[in-house]
Amino acid sequence: MNDLGHLKGGGVRIKLLIAGALVSMNVMASPGYIAKNVKIVSVANTGANAMTFTVRTANGTGICSGESITFPLSIAGNAGNNEGIHNRAYSAALMALASEKKVSIYSYEDSSICSKAAYIEVFK
Repeated sequence: MNDLGHLKGGGVRIKLLIAGALVSMNVMASPGYIAKNVKIVSVANTGANAMTFTVRTANGTGICSGESITFPLSIAGNAGNNEGIHNRAYSAALMALASEKKVSIYSYEDSSICSKAAYIEVFK
């Protein structure tokens, strides 16, 4: 006879603890604003020679305020790779830089990182 009687029922508790930890680690990416009321201080036409453009922001709020924010072509539009939407976002970023207007930037894919922006709103 084995001497593990004192652990009886502990296996179920351990399995529940492990399952709970795995569920809490599996956080789903969600859309949301990554920068609000920020000023664009620079615009780059690409990042790492990829089909993206990048803006550098200052002030404002959000996880990406004061950071570089990347707009990949691959997520522009519902099916991705929508050059019209991507070009309009690039034009809006350039206009905001030139006119010193503030912007808010949104990610439809993951609001916890600064590399999947798709939407930019320019305002006074």
